[in-house]
Amino acid sequence: MLFFAIFLFLLARVPENLAFSSPPPSSSSSTPAPAIRQLPIGRINTLDRRKGDNALDSEMYSAPRFVTHTDDAFLRKLTDLYRKVLPDDNNEVVILDLMSSHVSHLPDDVKTKIKRVDVHGMNQEELESNPVRRATGGRVLVRDLNANPSLVGLCHTGDYDTVLCCVGVQYLEEAESVFAEVRRVLKPGGIAVVSFSNRFFYQKALVGWIERGMQARAQLVVDYFRAAGGFETETIRRVGEGTDVLSQLMSAGGLGGDPFVAVVATASSNSEEQIQ
Repeated sequence: MLFFAIFLFLLARVPENLAFSSPPPSSSSSTPAPAIRQLPIGRINTLDRRKGDNALDSEMYSAPRFVTHTDDAFLRKLTDLYRKVLPDDNNEVVILDLMSSHVSHLPDDVKTKIKRVDVHGMNQEELESNPVRRATGGRVLVRDLNANPSLVGLCHTGDYDTVLCCVGVQYLEEAESVFAEVRRVLKPGGIAVVSFSNRFFYQKALVGWIERGMQARAQLVVDYFRAAGGFETETIRRVGEGTDVLSQLMSAGGLGGDPFVAVVATASSNSEEQIQ
């Protein structure tokens, strides 16, 4: 009896959080499950990914540049394209502007459709000053996609209706990996728009980009989407006259301005291809 009394006495003094093997009560939470990085289904092995300047990109972009990197004619064509491809859902469209800056070139007359614009880039000050981000309460996302070609930790799966990337694709060392992540963060049926010209920082662009003409660059972007996986390959389309030989010759001679090219892709809505 004495030993039994001592046992009861000790049991009563056990703290509640050490109560033998009873599991803690489960709690419900609306927090999304941790994202898993989406890997591409292929990689373009013939692409020369060397660069003239191998210094960290963060060093080059440490100071803000409040400038646009193409001429006004290019930007008008880009804005017109955005107007055509943005979904019609009023005040419900969520956009990620990838490799962005202090401006996103979205048309004023569609801003009533937009719920939020998140901006990603390398310079915090530039992104914070982006007016459409500020107007919609969008997030500022800073990451060097060459050091870490992933959006895990920045964006949840299926967050966005549209992902935009203006004149940045030529700098990506592992574009297939970045495009696979673009597919992950897009909703099924979401739209990705990647635009470019022949004006860029040559020391930071891939050798394989520099040595291609505009038509071959457009095909390379198409191939990036195909290698990423999860996009409707039969509907990937090129927009703009920038692949035309005459446009390129006039641009090179300083007569035609910056040639405009964009590649538009749609995230697959096929249940077998959707990102989990």
